Amino acid sequence: MPAYESEEFLTGPQTIPETEFVVFGTVYAFPEHADALEAVYAETTRNAQSEPGTIYYCLCRDNDDPNLFHFFERYTGREAFEKHNDQPVIDKLMEDKLIRGVKAKFMKAIEPAP
Repeated sequence: MPAYESEEFLTGPQTIPETEFVVFGTVYAFPEHADALEAVYAETTRNAQSEPGTIYYCLCRDNDDPNLFHFFERYTGREAFEKHNDQPVIDKLMEDKLIRGVKAKFMKAIEPAP
């Protein structure tokens, strides 16, 4: 059974750090909506370039499974992350039910040695 068909694929509620953090993971699109999801992600990638508090934002479509997308994002904190997710294109993505499941991890980045 593919990972996205298991209950573990759906990430439950997590505590979002108040200070700088990274979030990475995998999104599984419904096959009939994968191309539409890629178009939405192209728009969110463009928007993220000018969002205050978004340090790094990268989305990729999987080479082996076109219904899988991988993301790596870095924010200055919870407020920036919430502002990023509080935009009409994200609301539409959820309303249109383009996503079948998400597995995400929030972590603190290792800082460079002095």
